[in-house]
Amino acid sequence: GEANTMRRRPLWMNTSIMVLTLGALLVLLSSPMCEGFGMSRVTLPLKASSASRSVSVSPAAGRRMGGAAGGLRMQVWSNEQAVQEYKDYLSGDAPEATVDGPAVIVGGNGRIGSFLREKGMGEDIVVGRGGDIPIEMPNVGVEFPVYVCVPEDEVESVIRSCPKEKVDDLVFVQGGNIEMLLKKYGLCGNENTQAVLNFNIMSVGARPQNLLVDMGPDSFGETKYAGETVICGKWADALLARLERAGIVGKKLFHRDWRRHMMERMVFQSVVHLVGTLHDGVSIGEVGKFYPGEVEDMIYQINGALRGSLALTLLYGVEERFFALAENSNIEWMPTKVENFKWRNGVIYAISKQAMDIGFDDPCSMHSEYLQYGKDKGWITCDLEPYNPYGTS
Repeated sequence: GEANTMRRRPLWMNTSIMVLTLGALLVLLSSPMCEGFGMSRVTLPLKASSASRSVSVSPAAGRRMGGAAGGLRMQVWSNEQAVQEYKDYLSGDAPEATVDGPAVIVGGNGRIGSFLREKGMGEDIVVGRGGDIPIEMPNVGVEFPVYVCVPEDEVESVIRSCPKEKVDDLVFVQGGNIEMLLKKYGLCGNENTQAVLNFNIMSVGARPQNLLVDMGPDSFGETKYAGETVICGKWADALLARLERAGIVGKKLFHRDWRRHMMERMVFQSVVHLVGTLHDGVSIGEVGKFYPGEVEDMIYQINGALRGSLALTLLYGVEERFFALAENSNIEWMPTKVENFKWRNGVIYAISKQAMDIGFDDPCSMHSEYLQYGKDKGWITCDLEPYNPYGTS
């Protein structure tokens, strides 16, 4: 039969058939019929009543639906950045690894700044808030990192006062989501160094408490982790070296992958503290233990909103990682409280406001309702104003 004929074919013949089949497939994918796999952009008319649905169509389908002028529209994008990064990595064109050495630390007397200075080589220059950032350092020249160790509300003033020659050497280690602010100044690309530091320092000079959780092997036998410390950008290797001296294990990622970790941390901070606040401010561990359904439902809505508004999807297994992190002994006892609103819940709330302002349903309605209820009850004291980096410029 056919199976016996297949077995009698020479190896070269079977290989040739496979190559020809793959070649035909590639030709098909490059044809206009499949232009949706390229860098095309389509604009689809959507009714406000369908705003809460996630729609994924090809450009050809978009044309069939028509391009009526006016009305609300959804944009569909394809991004080849990840492919280009991988090509650069394989070809050896990826940025060279940096080594730790003398650095400038802005805000070097706080918890994070003091920690980084302690793990350095003893040659760092500490610049106070509002101080001048040098362009050169003795015996180093112009190539050195500038660690920005100030609260999120002070980051913009550091960027504005930084000499233009050193802007690309700024290293951002803030705990909140400052992506919108960094995009305002063009500092949110592959070369810009940003860190998700998943460890706690309770006071200046205290030993860091690692939040990394070993969740056991996955289906492929690889160890799964929650609460990983991840860094991207030019000075990632230099910062990792300092962390390793403190026993903090981290890893370097492309910006695209790092961004998912950053958003996951923001969602954890926002959701767990919001749910806990509405339940008498119970601890982080108690939220994961007694209210997992509320956490999962809120994550589900937020993940869909991130996908539709920021072209980002949280990594698979996010709920499992949340509950594992909530059980970490270094944070499970901490009471929950909605704070640092602008850089946490405020990012999510801004997505809701933007959707509703143009006639869509609230994509994060559960999050918004919890916020408003907590505000009405007096459990949330901060102003519920979404962050706009251009509002005060």
